Formats: sequence, C-alpha cells, structure tokens
Amino acid sequence: MMAVYKCIILTLASFTYCYAVLDSETFQNTVLDKLETLDNKIALQKVVIDNQQSILHSLLTGSFQAYDERKVDGIDRKERFLLDGNEGPVAFTAAINARVVEHVGLNETVKFDTVITNVGNGFDNTTGVFTAPLPGIYMFSCSLLDHMDGVHGNVKLHAEIVQNDKVIGRVFAHAGDNYRDQGAQTVFVRVNQGDRIFIRSVDNKDLGIGGELYSTFSGFLMSQL
Repeated sequence: MMAVYKCIILTLASFTYCYAVLDSETFQNTVLDKLETLDNKIALQKVVIDNQQSILHSLLTGSFQAYDERKVDGIDRKERFLLDGNEGPVAFTAAINARVVEHVGLNETVKFDTVITNVGNGFDNTTGVFTAPLPGIYMFSCSLLDHMDGVHGNVKLHAEIVQNDKVIGRVFAHAGDNYRDQGAQTVFVRVNQGDRIFIRSVDNKDLGIGGELYSTFSGFLMSQL
C-alpha cells in the first residue's frame, strides 16, 4: 500500500513540475511578445519624429516657396502682403503744419495741409480726404492736438474717422489753460476701391486744432483683397 502512495505522490510531483515549467514558458513568451510590440511602437514613433524634424528643418531653412504661390492645396490665395507687388504699396501721412487751424466748424472735414508721404496718390491735402486706389485691409490712424490759446482755450476737441458715411473711430482731447491735450486713434478696416476716408469735427461749431506736425492723419494698405 505504501508503494502505491509513493507512486501517487511521485506522479503528482511530476505533474506539478511540468505545470510549473509550462507556466514559466507561457509567462516568458507573453513578456517577449509585449517587448516586441513595444519595440514596434517605438520604431513607428521614431519614424514620425524623424518626419516632423525634417519638416521643421525645411521650414527653418527657408523652404516657403509653396506658401508664396497664389494657389496652395488647390485654394486660390488672392490676399497677399503688399511690399514687392506691382500694385502697391499704398501709404500716406499728412499733418497740419501751421501753428493752429482756427474756426473749424461742425461736421467739417479736417484738412491736413502738409503731405509727408503719399505713395499711391490716394490722399488729397486740399480736401483732407483719402480715396482708396486699391481694395484691401487698411490701417488708419489720427492724432489731433487741442488748441488752448485765446477763444479756443478750454474747448473740447471731438472728431471722427469716417469711411464714406460710416464712423469707424473717434478722437477726443480737452486742453486747459495751463496744458495742451492730444487725442489719438488707430483702426483696421476693410476698404473697397474708391472708398473715402477722412477726419470730421463733431460737437463743436468753432474748434481750434493745434498744428506744428502734432496733428496727423495716416493710412496704410496692409493686404490687398
């Protein structure tokens, strides 16, 4: 009987050993499979990183030719920055050169007599009006000095930047007896060819505007449409 028990014990021990061996091999194979999958993922990521580095290198070394064309990916790019184009740029700056322009009336267009820049010939210093020679996105800025001498001392300066009949910006200044005040405004607007932009006095029937190049009106075509 004892011999039978010994045989059973040896058989169970043998089965336990075989199971342990098989379980160890299964675990090892599973780990190897995981490592192989991880290696494959790392290899794919390296390919992606290499491609991205190549693209960045091309951009940083000045490969922008595709972006300079009118068509990129089949899309018509009509907008372009006007520096080297044959149709631009368009830019102007005009100022009041006299010491003061007196008696500017209600809703009167401010005339900037001295032309500093007028590329594109859009500004008319006899009328104070800029007429857009090209359509596009423009920047306009205006700076006005409130005159304080004599009958114009304490009078508030209030003016508007006007596009055709639409107000697109306002300028305010209020000088006192012992100081002068200057107001300024800058706007970015879409302008059609032939649109008129000018500065208009409001809320004052007898305004004095300081000159000596303190009061200016400027515009610049940023991008043609």
